Amino acid sequence: MKNPRVNPDMVEVDLAINRVLAAERDARDAVARCRQQAERILADADTRAGEVATRAERRIRKAHEIADRGIERALAGLREPAPGGRDLEQELASSDMDAILEALARELIGAGG
Repeated sequence: MKNPRVNPDMVEVDLAINRVLAAERDARDAVARCRQQAERILADADTRAGEVATRAERRIRKAHEIADRGIERALAGLREPAPGGRDLEQELASSDMDAILEALARELIGAGG
């Protein structure tokens, strides 16, 4: 026997509201999971970026060391007396030496001439 005080329309409304509330709760949970996943992705990306930056810095330092050694060898060669007893460093004007050193530096870093 039906309860005469229960409005069947209200029962349907209550059921619909409960479905909406459940969907809303599920949506909030999904957003929270997505937020956590995004935070993990960002943290991983930040870690990888730091690793890349560290490797790049190490490679740059190594390249500078190699270039510095090459320049020192070249300068040492320029300081040695040339065959026949001539001292190239004394023979060259300072502007000529600057041009030679600049060309050498460009060659060492691969910038061409």
